[in-house]
Formats: sequence, structure tokens, C-alpha cells
Amino acid sequence: MSETNETLTIAALTGDLVIFRELQPYDPDLPDFATLRADVGLPNGQVPRKRDAEYARVVLRLLQTVQLRRKLPPLRLLLVIGDTENDRMMGDHLRRTSGLPTFIFLGKDDLRAEPALTTTRHISTATRWSLIETWLEQVQQQPPLADTPDLWPQVAVLLDIDKTLLGPRGRGDQEINTARAEAALRVAQDLLGDVDITQFEATYTELCKPSYHTLTLDNQDYTVYITLLISAGIFSLDDLRQSMSEGTMTRFSQVLAAARTRLPTTLHELHTAIVAAHEAGDPTPFKAFRHAEFAATVARMHDGRLRLCREVVHLTRNLAERGVLCMAASDKPDEASLPSPAQAAAGLRPLHHTPALID
Repeated sequence: MSETNETLTIAALTGDLVIFRELQPYDPDLPDFATLRADVGLPNGQVPRKRDAEYARVVLRLLQTVQLRRKLPPLRLLLVIGDTENDRMMGDHLRRTSGLPTFIFLGKDDLRAEPALTTTRHISTATRWSLIETWLEQVQQQPPLADTPDLWPQVAVLLDIDKTLLGPRGRGDQEINTARAEAALRVAQDLLGDVDITQFEATYTELCKPSYHTLTLDNQDYTVYITLLISAGIFSLDDLRQSMSEGTMTRFSQVLAAARTRLPTTLHELHTAIVAAHEAGDPTPFKAFRHAEFAATVARMHDGRLRLCREVVHLTRNLAERGVLCMAASDKPDEASLPSPAQAAAGLRPLHHTPALID
């Protein structure tokens, strides 16, 4: 639990140097994604994800642009703080793309294990978030900081938001998942009225399993919409499993096509919108669900269920005071990170401008 009642926003650590899944910098004075894409020579098409090499190229270009605007010498060291394999892959891509020393910290609170910081070359994993200070001490003993102690203004740190800075893994990360599940149920109730909550939650939990990822691609928009279709009685989970086994329903587009002629009136408009968005290549076609996820997430920040990681906050504050360039990134879609016009009118602020307790 939090040792004090101090609240903080992510923006207090990074300003508006924040990106979400669409790689669109929140700060309007920074180049937009289309400009960044052109600068690094990426073709038009899907927005790269964190695990893709192209993601690191865009992030590096953004960091270099900000460093230039700070009127400081070029970056010479990169730090990555996260919690998952995707963060490790992104850090490795940054290292290869930039040619700069890049040190990666992957943390969690694993109370089943003894406190341990394990480092292999430039990658460190920790069973306690509190070991992040030890990690930084180790980084300072390596080149180039060991050779140039005043190098900090030429260092950049990239902070993962979800389950790292906010809702740290092993300490409060379950609230991020709970907010998403609550949003899925709320949208289903708004659209269908009475919903068997137990069945809905069981179906959603089942479809989140890796055995369905060949169909859902681990995309929550796809998972939640398929759960909604099953809850509406359009087909059953057994029907879905059989169709997957037979090879007739192995892509989300096939699910959409199969449901088209069976839809209740209440889902016609939504289905048409989701089909159009999917056919246009939008990986986040279920906008209502994502807006509901945003509302559920910030509600948890407001009431203290979802908190900032005190160790990451403390480290970032110290780095910022030394002149380090601090940037935050989330793999959440913009719709789950920023208020809709209606939500903004109701007083909701962007996720990184929403205060949360420090735990």
C-alpha cells in the first residue's frame, strides 16, 4: 500500500512526451506519426507494434528530434524500463537501430521468489521493483557513464506505462485487466440489455487463452466482440471451436461474415462499423469498448485501486533532475488512453494527465 497520500501524474515525469499504440505523440509541437514514418522510410500500412523493429526506428527518431530541440549534444545512451518480453525486444531493436549502448530493466514483484537481479549483457530482470536502483548503479559502472559521469543530459529513458509505471506487475497489474473486463461487460449490457454476467465473463476469459490467439491475434477488440456475439446467441463457443477446427472460422473477417445474417437489430449499426473499420485495416475497430476501457481505467486511478510504482517514479524523478530525457509509452490504443469528446466534456483527462496515488 502507499506510504503517503501523494498523487502524481505521468505527465509530471515526462511532460507530454508520451505515445500510445498509434505512435502519435501527444505533444502537438512534436512531429506526427506520418512525419516520423516518412523520416525513417517506413511504407504506409499498419502501425508497428512494440515488438517490431520499425517501432524502435520511430521511437528513436522521436527521441532524437526532442534532443535536438533541447539544444543538447546527440544522445549517447538509452535506458528502457518495462515488464515484458515486448519491452525487451523493443530495447534490443533500439540498441541495434541506434548503435548506442542500451540497458534494459524488466521488473515485477514476484513474492514467491527471493529478491534477485539477474543481468545478462545489457538485459536485467528483477523479482522486485525495488531492485531498479541497484540496476541503475550497475549501469553507472559501465561505459559510457563510467567514463563520463556528467553524461546524463545525453541519456534518454523510455518508460513502459502499463504494468510498469502504472499498476506495476506483481503489485497492482490485475486492476488493468479488471478494468478491461469491466468495460467489455458494460458495453455488452448497453447493447444487449440483460446479459448473463457469469456466462459472459467465462466466455471472455476462455477467449483470452492462447489457444484462441490464432483467431483473435490476442487483439482485445476482436476478443470482446466475439464474446459479445456469443452472448447475443449468434453462435456458441462450441460452434466457434468446431469452425476453428474445420478451418472455416480462423480469421476475424470470417467471424464477421458468419455473423452478418444472424444479427439482432440492436447490433446492426455496430457490426457495420466494425466491419468497415476492420476492412480499412484499423486494428482497434471496437471503439465503444475502448472508450469504456478508458473510463474504467481512470476511475481506478481516481479511487486508488490503480497506482503508480513508487520505485519507477523515484528513479525517473532522479534521472529527470540530472537532465535525462524521459519518455513514456503505452501499447494501449488511443481510444483507451485519451477521452472521447463526450468524456472530455464530462471532465475526464488523458491517462497521463490523470493523478494517481504512488504505491
